[in-house]
Amino acid sequence: MIKQLLFLCLLVTSLGFSQTTQTITIDWSFNSTPTASGNANTARTIEVGDTVQWNWYATGTHNVVATGGTETFASSLTSNPGINFSYTFNQEGTTTFVCTPHAGNMFGTITVVADGTLSTETLDVFNNISLYPNPVKNELHINMPSNVNKLRYEIFNVLGNKVKQANLEQRSSVLSVSNLSPGIYLIKISSKDAHITKRFIKS
Repeated sequence: MIKQLLFLCLLVTSLGFSQTTQTITIDWSFNSTPTASGNANTARTIEVGDTVQWNWYATGTHNVVATGGTETFASSLTSNPGINFSYTFNQEGTTTFVCTPHAGNMFGTITVVADGTLSTETLDVFNNISLYPNPVKNELHINMPSNVNKLRYEIFNVLGNKVKQANLEQRSSVLSVSNLSPGIYLIKISSKDAHITKRFIKS
């Protein structure tokens, strides 16, 4: 009986340590958007239990507020560089967020997938997909890391209606969006086990 209890305790302990969580930092100031480079890129794919930390790294009075999706959070307004706001995501789904005084050039999307879904390589792949130009008039360019394959994209309007979809076959793809009406759209890029959602503006 004692041996069984000891084995059970060791099993529970090993399972507890097998789950790893990460803290992802977003540099949060003017022009922190899904098309920004480095830590200012605000379109991230994470796993359940991961924490996102927004880092006020420049001047200006900012906050970070969830505007829709699966989770709700809000920071206070502050103008002090070095201030951080952190939130741990516990539900699968997509949450959008903005700086309310500067929603036009400080916004982003956090996509949360099941724990254990993403390898480090997969996480890096999705967080390094970029779109340009944004706003776009006729052609939207999608750049992906070289090791990405078998991806699919879907474009949705603000009403949630799917307006375009196809496979992404190349590392650098050009999508014609000239037939879309001016407005805000979401593009969902998916593999068989993960996805990321980014926002773009059709001018």
